[in-house]
Amino acid sequence: MREIIRILMPVALTYVAATALMVFAIRRLLLGDTRRAMAKIREVEGEVRRKEERIRAEIAEHERDFEARKIEAQESMERQRKESEKEMAKAREKALADARKEGERIIDQARKNEEKLRQQIAQDMEEKAVEYGGRIFKLVFSEEMNVELNRKFIEELLNALDEVDSSSITVDADDAVFKSSHPLEEEQKERLKELLKNKFGADVEINETIDEALLAGLSFKLGSLEIDGSLLSRYHEAVSEVKKGIGT
Repeated sequence: MREIIRILMPVALTYVAATALMVFAIRRLLLGDTRRAMAKIREVEGEVRRKEERIRAEIAEHERDFEARKIEAQESMERQRKESEKEMAKAREKALADARKEGERIIDQARKNEEKLRQQIAQDMEEKAVEYGGRIFKLVFSEEMNVELNRKFIEELLNALDEVDSSSITVDADDAVFKSSHPLEEEQKERLKELLKNKFGADVEINETIDEALLAGLSFKLGSLEIDGSLLSRYHEAVSEVKKGIGT
């Protein structure tokens, strides 16, 4: 037994030593791997922290940029709002000014139209008054009275021509037109011809055109010289005088 123990003892010791050596080696190996793993883990953790810091910095930068862009956008919107309000105010002012101008134009045009209408009515009334005067004249005066009145009108015209100072009057005898309400008597023609020759140097033949609308009297034209000694002309003058009296 002792012999067996003596023989096995070295083997056991060798086994124990080998086992211890193996355990030591395994522990050293495991310890080295653990250290390397821990170092790797610390390295990874450091990298992760650095990435997290970069991400946080980028997020903060983006937030600052977003806030700045937000403020800029708000300021731009505020400027656009104020500019829009200014443009709208200008547009309103322009629209009001245009409306006032158009209103003034319409009022002015209405006044002008009113004045034109008044003038037209006054002219129509004057023409009607003259027309009615002519009708009344024909109804009141007999033909004999009309002829006599015509003679008086022509005599008055001839007398007026005889008193005219013609020294500063020049006439064109080539353009002579005579109108009379009744045929002129030869004596009247001769006197008129002589007056025109002596006063204006116009040697013309008296060939009158009968115009009953003149009612009585004579009108004639020598170039730019026009003389109207008819009853119709007197009616127009009378109506104008009556209108002036009404106006005052």
